[in-house]
Amino acid sequence: MTITHRTQSLTSTQRDSWIEINLSALERNFKKLQEIIKTDIMAVVKADAYGHGATTLCPILQSLGANSFGVATVDEGVALRNAGIKVPIVVLGATPFWSYETCLSNNLTTTIYSKEQINPLEEFARQNKSRLPIQLKIDTGMNRLGVDHNNCKDIINKLKTSSYLELKGIFSHLSDAQNNDFSLLQKNRFKTALNDFKSTKIPQHIANSFAAINYPEFRYDLVRVGIALYGQEFKFLEPLISLKGRITRIEKIKKGESVSYERIWTAKEDSIIATIPVGYADGIDRKLSNKISAIYNDKKIPQVGTITMDQMMFDISGIQDPRVGDVITLIDSKELTISSWAEILDTISYELICRLKLRLPRIYTRD
Repeated sequence: MTITHRTQSLTSTQRDSWIEINLSALERNFKKLQEIIKTDIMAVVKADAYGHGATTLCPILQSLGANSFGVATVDEGVALRNAGIKVPIVVLGATPFWSYETCLSNNLTTTIYSKEQINPLEEFARQNKSRLPIQLKIDTGMNRLGVDHNNCKDIINKLKTSSYLELKGIFSHLSDAQNNDFSLLQKNRFKTALNDFKSTKIPQHIANSFAAINYPEFRYDLVRVGIALYGQEFKFLEPLISLKGRITRIEKIKKGESVSYERIWTAKEDSIIATIPVGYADGIDRKLSNKISAIYNDKKIPQVGTITMDQMMFDISGIQDPRVGDVITLIDSKELTISSWAEILDTISYELICRLKLRLPRIYTRD
């Protein structure tokens, strides 16, 4: 079989596999969420905006009206400041004591989740003649980080009277937002813990994406929206990510021949196999082997054989005029979604989109 080549220039990467991220879809998602939620939105952009590229997305979200950003680590907050983000940035995770100076110099808001943090923070602020912005996290049932909702009165009173810590917000986190009964229990615990703050104007927040969209009574002063921004988990929003790879090899195999490691796929008839350079080192789970499809020339093609570290194979026997250099689409915004992979793997789309940032280059597009 004679193989001809097609080429397609992507000057920003030397890889033959890549992620495309649609910034127009991001803008439409944010505007839809604004219309529904009608309150301030903290855009949660931890884990490099769930693998989408925080320093690219955040300036756009800031221009659209995101009032603040939530990150997991101090390093993530510094990267946003370096990208020109001016609005408040809250470090939602744990902040090591040796990072206080970095938080101060970059105007990052630290989360207080235990009484043991207060004295060291106050002493640091006193020595630096500063007032540090903080938020208080109350644990209402997640049992991860946070001050116990039954035992936070003393901490609240100390923070209210502190000369060195400026309380910018109080929040909790829902452990199972789709369970309305338990979410209401958490909301009631949060309300009880905040009785001492009724006369203050300190912003309060508890809603994640699901609660912000579905439970108006959970919206409080602001909501923390993460996964919804990226168009995952909600059918009325648009996924931003597409995953593509170019064919690097096309080969005919005979009936009875196998493909890839462990020989878990064998051709039932003479077949044509295409290889693309993307594999589990790029975040594609090996357990998807022989269970997913892709699109090539507007036709679905099955993935065959074990997914390897750097490559995977497809049966393209039904494709007319296949050529090395043609593009195969593994993930798109319509049928081939990350959610469909998550169902196969019995996991969540959050995990899978974060994996894709391992080494795949990102190319930003608009529609």
